[in-house]
Amino acid sequence: MSGYRQAVFRAAGAVEIVEVQRAELGPRDVLLRVTACGVCGSDVGSYLHGHYVKPGQVMGHEMAGRVIAVGAEVELGPGTLVAVRPLRTCGRCWYCARGDAHLCGRSAARSLAYGLAGGFAEEVLVPDAVIGRDVVPVPEHVDPEDLLWAEPLAVAIRAITLSAASAGDQALVVGAGSVGLCVIGALIAGGVSVDVVEPRPVRRAAAEVLGARTVTADEVATGRHDAVFEASGASGGLATAARAAERAPLVLLGLSDRPIPVEAAHADLRGAFAYLDRDFHRAISLIVDGRVSMRAAVSHRFPLDETGAAIRASATDETAVKVLVVPTTEPAEQPQPCAA
Repeated sequence: MSGYRQAVFRAAGAVEIVEVQRAELGPRDVLLRVTACGVCGSDVGSYLHGHYVKPGQVMGHEMAGRVIAVGAEVELGPGTLVAVRPLRTCGRCWYCARGDAHLCGRSAARSLAYGLAGGFAEEVLVPDAVIGRDVVPVPEHVDPEDLLWAEPLAVAIRAITLSAASAGDQALVVGAGSVGLCVIGALIAGGVSVDVVEPRPVRRAAAEVLGARTVTADEVATGRHDAVFEASGASGGLATAARAAERAPLVLLGLSDRPIPVEAAHADLRGAFAYLDRDFHRAISLIVDGRVSMRAAVSHRFPLDETGAAIRASATDETAVKVLVVPTTEPAEQPQPCAA
C-alpha cells in the first residue's frame, strides 16, 4: 500500500517530514489530496511555543482537497474538489445539545490538526465523514486557494453574527491578519462599510483590495462605528478597539499569549470562538458565488519540505499576508481498495 508525507511537530521550533503508510479506509472515511493549507496564527503559536499541540501532531487546519479514495458507504468521485471542515464535535455534551457545538470540550481530540492529523501533509484522512458537513463538494470553477479560506471565513461570520452588524452599518476592524481580512471580506459582502487599523503596509494593501478604508489608530474616533472587531490580539490593538466601542459591541477574535489589561468600562464585550455548521456553509456559499475572494491575499507559498519556514515566515516576515503550504501539485490519484 502506498505512502505519503506529513510534516510532524516534534518540539517547539521543530517539524519533521516523515512518510506514513495509508491505512485501510472505514466505510465512511474520505482520503483527500491536500491542494494547499493555510498557516493560521494558532499554527504559529503551536510551532513557536508548543501551544495547543503535542509532539507527533500534524498541524494545519485551513485546507482544501481533492478526493483520492472513499469508504464503501461514501459516494464521492475521485478528483472531486471539497472544502474541509476541521472542527469536529461530540454531538452529545451540554454545549452540543443546546446548539453551541463550537464550545464542545471534546472537540480538540476529534478535530483535524489537533487530535487528528491535519493538512500540512500530502494527504489527509477525514474519518467517519459526514458529506456536506465535514467534507463539502464544490463546483470545479472554485479556485482551491479561495476555498481553503472557508474555515477562517466561518470564524469571521460567527463574529459578525455576534455583532449584529447589517447592511448600511459602519464597522471598525483592528488587525488585518487572516481572520481580520476574512471579517472585512464578509462585512463588505453584507453591505457594511469598513475602516481598518493595521500597522503592516502589505496587510493594509490587502484590506484595501477587499474594499476597506485604512486608517491609523490616531484617526479612530470614539462612537463613530456600529460594530468593532479586535482581530490582532495585541495590547495596542485592543486599546484602540475599546476606545472606539463607546456605542458599539466590541467583538474579540484575536489570540494573545498572555492576559492583556484594557480600560473598557463601558464596552459591550462579546467573545467569538470558532463557528457553527451554518457559519461554515455560509462561508462556502460566499466563496462559491464569488462574493468573497481571498486568494489575492496569498503572499507566500512553500512546499511541504519547508513547512517550518512557512510558519516562521508567517510569524516574522513583514511582507507576509497569507502563507500557504502547498504539499503537491500532482493530479489526484485513482481510488484505492477500501475496507468493506
